Parts: sequence; structure tokens; C-alpha cells
Amino acid sequence: MQSYDIFVTDKARVQRCTMGGPTSRMIAVGHPGGSNFAFDAINCRPVYAWYGGYLDFRGELTGRGGRGAKPLGVKRYLGTHATPFRNGNPDQLPKDVDFRGYRRDTKTGTPTFLFEVDGLAVEQRLSFPAPETVRIEFRFPHPSGATAYYHLDSKIHKQVGLSVGLRWFASNVVAIPTSVGEATITIRLKPTTKTFTRKLPNLTGAQAFGLYCAPCHSPDGSKLAGPSFKGLWGRQQTITRNGKSETIKVNEAYLLESILKPQAAVVKGYETIPMADFSGMLTKDQISKIIGHLKTFK
Repeated sequence: MQSYDIFVTDKARVQRCTMGGPTSRMIAVGHPGGSNFAFDAINCRPVYAWYGGYLDFRGELTGRGGRGAKPLGVKRYLGTHATPFRNGNPDQLPKDVDFRGYRRDTKTGTPTFLFEVDGLAVEQRLSFPAPETVRIEFRFPHPSGATAYYHLDSKIHKQVGLSVGLRWFASNVVAIPTSVGEATITIRLKPTTKTFTRKLPNLTGAQAFGLYCAPCHSPDGSKLAGPSFKGLWGRQQTITRNGKSETIKVNEAYLLESILKPQAAVVKGYETIPMADFSGMLTKDQISKIIGHLKTFK
């Protein structure tokens, strides 16, 4: 089976993608333990966080692509303005926001995003110090007497804390003296009643076959990792069951068993190549459509 989920293991993972968000240029960051966020690389701001799995990349890799990646969790918006940073004047939109990439911690893989806002160099990182808590960390590598302003809608959160030296300049505007060198804004998210449910694609039999079966089983007799399905329906098949060889006729019961219990009856010659277990991945409707499609192979 070909999987389109991207997982996080022992280090943070960084993936450039589109995500159906405010811009077409997003960077998704996943941390071990299931804390994830999306960073808008055009306006240089974290957009939302989610907890659980990392990314479903199916929309970028199937069909013509370009349909975006999907977070494997409930998106929690962080309340950052479309262009949150202002250099010197809290009411003036920046003339120039220049994303300079990111560098990664060699041990943890955590990225630090590098950008400039009207000439002000900023290094920004996100961390998750506690459940339902997001910390936005800033560093100013060339501190000066200038004051930066960060627009953040605090009303959507349970609490917003500011590090020493920062203050609320106005409602939803944080004043950050760049002379402090480093600063943090800590957000405690409000509880959510939403739960994440993966939306199952409405696939035809041919589409389901292409997604789950075609990587290992050809429809035309060509050799792949598993036996070919050319002329599959109704043919005599030699299998190994409980260590003994027997010949069966391929029918619906056999195909259903092969999908749900792939090691129960293994085609002779393929005993050393275990088939993926789809019992927890496919719906009854998807299985029915796949079997119906297999019946058409001549």
C-alpha cells in the first residue's frame, strides 16, 4: 500500500507545502509528541497549531497535485494579524517583509525562521512548553533602540503572557523593544470541543485499486511485488494455508479474506513478501468497490 501520511519520529520535521490557508506558501513543522504548527513564509507569521498527527500529503501527490496538504488534527488559529510585525510604527503596514529561510537545530531539528521587516532582522521559533500552550520566541540579532510591534488577537485565547520588557501598547498590539535582544509571547489556547475526523475520499473501484493495490499488483501480467491480477476472477489459484498447499477458485469470499487477513491464504511463490493489512484502513464500501473492480480484469 502507498501511504500519503507524513510522520514525525525523533526529530522535528519541516515540510514546505500549501495548506489551504491564507497564502500559497506555507511551512508545516511537526514536533515529536504531536505538537505541530504552520508558518506563513510570505508574511512571516505562525498561522495555526494542531495536536496529533502531522500531515496528510495526498492532495499534493495524487491526480494533478496542488490540492494542498491537510493537518492531521484540529487547527487552532493563533490570532496573528496577516502582517503582524511592524517596525517603529504600530499603525503602518510594513513596506518590505523578506523571508530569509530557516536554520535547524542539529539535535532536535527545530527550525528557527529568519526574516526582515523593513530592515529589522528577526529570528523566530515556536515551542510547546505545556499542553494547550504555544510559545512564540523572538530574537533580534542586531538590537537597537527601535521598538517593534506585534499584532495579535488575544481575545480568542485563554491567556497571553509577555516576557520581561514587553507590554501591551494597545488592544491586541504588543510593544517589543528590540534592545531586549530576546522576547517571548506565550499563548494559552482556549479548550476546543472539536474533534479531528479524517474525511474519507469517495473513490471509485478503479481509483481505490490505483491507490491501495496497484503499487504491488499489476492488471496486465507484469511482475511486481505481489501476484498480477490479470484474469484474476474465477481462476484456479494455488495458495498456502496453515502451512499446507491447496488450490482454490478465486471468488468474492477469497478476495475478501485476502484483503482483511492477507496472511491467511498466501499465493504460492509469494510467501516471503507479506502483504499490508488493510483491515483498519478500508471501509466496507471501499472494499466492495475494489472487489467489483477486480472482477473486470481479463
